[in-house]
Amino acid sequence: MAVDYSRHAADYDRVRADEAVDREFWLRGLVEVGRLQDGERVLDFGAGTGRFAHLLATTNRVVALDSSNAMLRVARAKGHFECVEGDGYRLPFRGDTFDLAMVVMVLHHLGDYGAALREVARVAHRVVVATSDMATRRLGILEEAFPTLLAIDRNRFPPIPAIVRALEAAGLRDPIVDDRALVRRLTTEEQLDRVRHRYLSTFDLLPPGEYERGLRFLEREMPRRYGDRFEISARFTFVGATR
Repeated sequence: MAVDYSRHAADYDRVRADEAVDREFWLRGLVEVGRLQDGERVLDFGAGTGRFAHLLATTNRVVALDSSNAMLRVARAKGHFECVEGDGYRLPFRGDTFDLAMVVMVLHHLGDYGAALREVARVAHRVVVATSDMATRRLGILEEAFPTLLAIDRNRFPPIPAIVRALEAAGLRDPIVDDRALVRRLTTEEQLDRVRHRYLSTFDLLPPGEYERGLRFLEREMPRRYGDRFEISARFTFVGATR
Protein backbone atom coordinates (compact mmCIF):
# COMPACT_ATOMS: atom_id res chain seq x y z
CA MET A 1 0.00 0.00 0.00
CA ALA A 2 1.35 3.43 -0.94
CA VAL A 3 1.54 6.36 1.45
CA ASP A 4 0.38 9.82 0.38
CA TYR A 5 3.07 12.07 1.75
CA SER A 6 1.53 15.27 0.39
CA ARG A 7 -0.11 16.13 3.69
CA HIS A 8 3.29 15.91 5.40
CA ALA A 9 5.04 18.21 2.93
CA ALA A 10 4.91 21.37 5.06
CA ASP A 11 6.99 19.91 7.89
CA TYR A 12 8.74 17.06 6.05
CA ASP A 13 12.15 18.72 6.10
CA ARG A 14 11.82 19.75 9.72
CA VAL A 15 11.45 16.19 10.97
CA ARG A 16 13.57 14.34 8.41
CA ALA A 17 16.24 16.65 7.05
CA ASP A 18 19.56 17.43 8.70
CA GLU A 19 21.91 19.20 6.32
CA ALA A 20 25.05 17.85 7.98
CA VAL A 21 23.75 14.26 7.84
CA ASP A 22 22.31 14.76 4.35
CA ARG A 23 25.65 16.04 3.08
CA GLU A 24 28.09 13.83 4.96
CA PHE A 25 26.17 10.54 4.82
CA TRP A 26 23.50 10.49 2.13
CA LEU A 27 25.10 12.75 -0.46
CA ARG A 28 28.54 11.21 0.02
CA GLY A 29 27.11 7.73 -0.54
CA LEU A 30 25.22 8.84 -3.64
CA VAL A 31 28.25 10.59 -5.14
CA GLU A 32 30.72 7.81 -4.38
CA VAL A 33 28.57 4.82 -5.36
CA GLY A 34 27.05 6.73 -8.29
CA ARG A 35 30.55 7.87 -9.39
CA LEU A 36 29.19 11.36 -9.90
CA GLN A 37 31.45 14.07 -11.30
CA ASP A 38 30.95 17.82 -11.06
CA GLY A 39 29.01 19.17 -14.01
CA GLU A 40 27.18 15.95 -14.81
CA ARG A 41 23.43 15.93 -15.33
CA VAL A 42 21.45 14.39 -12.47
CA LEU A 43 17.87 13.20 -12.11
CA ASP A 44 16.61 13.11 -8.51
CA PHE A 45 13.86 10.52 -8.95
CA GLY A 46 11.18 10.80 -6.25
CA ALA A 47 12.86 13.95 -5.02
CA GLY A 48 10.23 14.95 -2.47
CA THR A 49 11.18 18.33 -1.05
CA GLY A 50 14.44 18.41 -3.00
CA ARG A 51 16.84 17.87 -0.11
CA PHE A 52 19.52 16.27 -2.27
CA ALA A 53 18.81 18.23 -5.42
CA HIS A 54 19.42 21.38 -3.38
CA LEU A 55 22.79 20.13 -2.14
CA LEU A 56 23.94 19.02 -5.61
CA ALA A 57 22.76 22.07 -7.51
CA THR A 58 25.94 24.02 -6.74
CA THR A 59 28.07 21.52 -8.68
CA ASN A 60 25.68 19.75 -11.06
CA ARG A 61 22.70 20.31 -13.32
CA VAL A 62 19.84 18.72 -11.39
CA VAL A 63 16.22 17.96 -12.16
CA ALA A 64 14.01 17.02 -9.20
CA LEU A 65 11.10 14.78 -10.21
CA ASP A 66 8.20 13.85 -7.95
CA SER A 67 4.54 12.92 -8.35
CA SER A 68 3.48 15.18 -5.46
CA ASN A 69 2.84 18.82 -6.27
CA ALA A 70 2.79 19.62 -2.55
CA MET A 71 6.30 18.24 -2.12
CA LEU A 72 7.57 20.09 -5.18
CA ARG A 73 6.18 23.40 -3.92
CA VAL A 74 8.59 23.06 -0.99
CA ALA A 75 11.41 22.02 -3.35
CA ARG A 76 10.84 25.00 -5.67
CA ALA A 77 11.20 27.40 -2.77
CA LYS A 78 14.80 26.21 -2.41
CA GLY A 79 15.61 27.35 -5.95
CA HIS A 80 18.71 26.61 -8.04
CA PHE A 81 17.34 23.47 -9.74
CA GLU A 82 14.49 22.44 -12.01
CA CYS A 83 11.43 20.73 -10.55
CA VAL A 84 9.16 18.49 -12.63
CA GLU A 85 5.91 16.89 -11.55
CA GLY A 86 5.64 13.55 -13.30
CA ASP A 87 4.83 9.87 -13.36
CA GLY A 88 7.77 7.67 -12.43
CA TYR A 89 6.58 5.00 -14.85
CA ARG A 90 6.43 7.42 -17.80
CA LEU A 91 9.26 9.88 -17.35
CA PRO A 92 8.88 13.07 -19.40
CA PHE A 93 12.47 12.96 -20.67
CA ARG A 94 14.22 11.68 -23.76
CA GLY A 95 16.57 8.73 -23.56
CA ASP A 96 20.07 9.47 -22.28
CA THR A 97 19.10 12.85 -20.84
CA PHE A 98 21.03 12.31 -17.60
CA ASP A 99 24.42 11.02 -16.57
CA LEU A 100 23.10 9.78 -13.21
CA ALA A 101 19.70 9.09 -11.68
CA MET A 102 19.54 8.89 -7.89
CA VAL A 103 16.68 7.05 -6.22
CA VAL A 104 16.74 7.73 -2.48
CA MET A 105 14.38 5.78 -0.20
CA VAL A 106 11.79 5.58 -2.96
CA LEU A 107 11.46 1.99 -4.19
CA HIS A 108 9.26 0.88 -1.28
CA HIS A 109 6.67 3.48 -2.32
CA LEU A 110 6.32 1.97 -5.82
CA GLY A 111 3.90 -0.74 -6.83
CA ASP A 112 6.22 -1.95 -9.61
CA TYR A 113 9.75 -0.79 -8.84
CA GLY A 114 11.17 -2.93 -11.65
CA ALA A 115 9.16 -1.00 -14.23
CA ALA A 116 10.26 2.30 -12.68
CA LEU A 117 13.92 1.26 -12.78
CA ARG A 118 13.58 0.32 -16.45
CA GLU A 119 12.27 3.80 -17.14
CA VAL A 120 15.06 5.38 -15.06
CA ALA A 121 17.64 3.33 -17.00
CA ARG A 122 16.16 4.61 -20.25
CA VAL A 123 16.92 8.24 -19.36
CA ALA A 124 20.16 7.88 -17.36
CA HIS A 125 23.53 6.24 -17.99
CA ARG A 126 24.06 5.36 -14.33
CA VAL A 127 21.69 4.72 -11.44
CA VAL A 128 22.27 4.78 -7.69
CA VAL A 129 19.62 3.51 -5.29
CA ALA A 130 19.66 4.21 -1.54
CA THR A 131 17.48 1.95 0.57
CA SER A 132 17.16 0.08 3.85
CA ASP A 133 18.07 -3.61 3.96
CA MET A 134 15.23 -5.29 5.83
CA ALA A 135 17.31 -8.43 6.31
CA THR A 136 19.43 -6.57 8.87
CA ARG A 137 17.28 -3.64 9.97
CA ARG A 138 16.68 -3.08 13.68
CA LEU A 139 14.70 -0.28 15.28
CA GLY A 140 15.52 -0.53 18.97
CA ILE A 141 12.81 0.88 21.21
CA LEU A 142 10.60 1.59 18.18
CA GLU A 143 10.15 -2.17 17.78
CA GLU A 144 8.69 -2.28 21.29
CA ALA A 145 6.46 0.70 20.65
CA PHE A 146 5.18 -0.40 17.23
CA PRO A 147 5.12 -4.24 17.12
CA THR A 148 3.98 -4.58 13.49
CA LEU A 149 6.22 -1.89 11.98
CA LEU A 150 9.11 -4.12 10.91
CA ALA A 151 6.80 -6.76 9.45
CA ILE A 152 5.05 -4.12 7.35
CA ASP A 153 8.37 -2.72 6.14
CA ARG A 154 9.67 -6.17 5.24
CA ASN A 155 6.74 -6.45 2.85
CA ARG A 156 7.32 -2.96 1.45
CA PHE A 157 11.09 -2.73 0.96
CA PRO A 158 12.57 -4.80 -1.88
CA PRO A 159 15.42 -7.08 -0.78
CA ILE A 160 18.86 -5.98 -1.94
CA PRO A 161 19.39 -9.01 -4.25
CA ALA A 162 16.04 -8.27 -5.89
CA ILE A 163 17.08 -4.67 -6.52
CA VAL A 164 20.31 -5.85 -8.14
CA ARG A 165 18.33 -8.22 -10.36
CA ALA A 166 15.91 -5.44 -11.32
CA LEU A 167 18.77 -3.14 -12.27
CA GLU A 168 20.32 -5.86 -14.40
CA ALA A 169 16.95 -6.57 -16.03
CA ALA A 170 16.75 -2.87 -16.86
CA GLY A 171 19.97 -3.20 -18.87
CA LEU A 172 22.36 -1.95 -16.22
CA ARG A 173 25.58 -3.76 -15.36
CA ASP A 174 28.53 -3.83 -12.96
CA PRO A 175 26.40 -3.49 -9.82
CA ILE A 176 28.01 -2.08 -6.70
CA VAL A 177 26.46 -2.82 -3.29
CA ASP A 178 27.75 -0.63 -0.48
CA ASP A 179 26.36 -1.00 3.05
CA ARG A 180 27.00 2.05 5.27
CA ALA A 181 26.42 2.77 8.95
CA LEU A 182 24.75 5.95 10.13
CA VAL A 183 24.86 7.21 13.72
CA ARG A 184 22.77 10.23 14.56
CA ARG A 185 22.61 11.92 17.97
CA LEU A 186 19.47 13.81 18.97
CA THR A 187 17.82 14.96 22.12
CA THR A 188 15.06 12.67 23.34
CA GLU A 189 12.55 15.43 22.68
CA GLU A 190 13.78 15.84 19.10
CA GLN A 191 13.22 12.15 18.44
CA LEU A 192 9.78 12.26 20.04
CA ASP A 193 8.92 15.24 17.85
CA ARG A 194 9.93 13.25 14.78
CA VAL A 195 7.64 10.41 15.82
CA ARG A 196 4.77 12.84 16.55
CA HIS A 197 5.13 14.12 13.00
CA ARG A 198 5.27 10.57 11.58
CA TYR A 199 8.77 10.79 10.13
CA LEU A 200 8.55 7.13 9.07
CA SER A 201 6.02 6.65 6.29
CA THR A 202 5.11 3.25 7.74
CA PHE A 203 3.42 4.99 10.69
CA ASP A 204 0.54 5.71 8.29
CA LEU A 205 0.15 1.98 7.61
CA LEU A 206 0.02 0.65 11.18
CA PRO A 207 -3.16 -1.11 12.38
CA PRO A 208 -5.75 1.16 14.02
CA GLY A 209 -4.62 2.39 17.42
CA GLU A 210 -1.04 1.09 17.24
CA TYR A 211 0.52 4.44 16.41
CA GLU A 212 -1.27 6.20 19.28
CA ARG A 213 -0.38 3.46 21.78
CA GLY A 214 3.22 3.41 20.60
CA LEU A 215 3.59 7.18 20.88
CA ARG A 216 2.29 7.12 24.46
CA PHE A 217 4.77 4.32 25.24
CA LEU A 218 7.68 6.32 23.82
CA GLU A 219 6.68 9.51 25.63
CA ARG A 220 6.76 7.54 28.88
CA GLU A 221 9.75 5.26 28.32
CA MET A 222 12.26 7.30 26.33
CA PRO A 223 12.93 9.96 29.00
CA ARG A 224 13.10 7.23 31.65
CA ARG A 225 15.56 5.04 29.70
CA TYR A 226 17.67 7.59 27.86
CA GLY A 227 17.40 10.84 29.75
CA ASP A 228 17.94 13.84 27.48
CA ARG A 229 20.06 12.10 24.83
CA PHE A 230 19.02 9.62 22.17
CA GLU A 231 21.26 7.92 19.62
CA ILE A 232 20.04 6.38 16.38
CA SER A 233 22.22 3.66 14.86
CA ALA A 234 21.14 2.38 11.47
CA ARG A 235 22.53 0.88 8.29
CA PHE A 236 21.55 1.83 4.76
CA THR A 237 22.54 0.27 1.45
CA PHE A 238 23.61 2.09 -1.70
CA VAL A 239 23.31 0.12 -4.94
CA GLY A 240 24.87 1.49 -8.12
CA ALA A 241 24.94 0.25 -11.71
CA THR A 242 25.75 1.55 -15.18
CA ARG A 243 24.79 1.05 -18.81
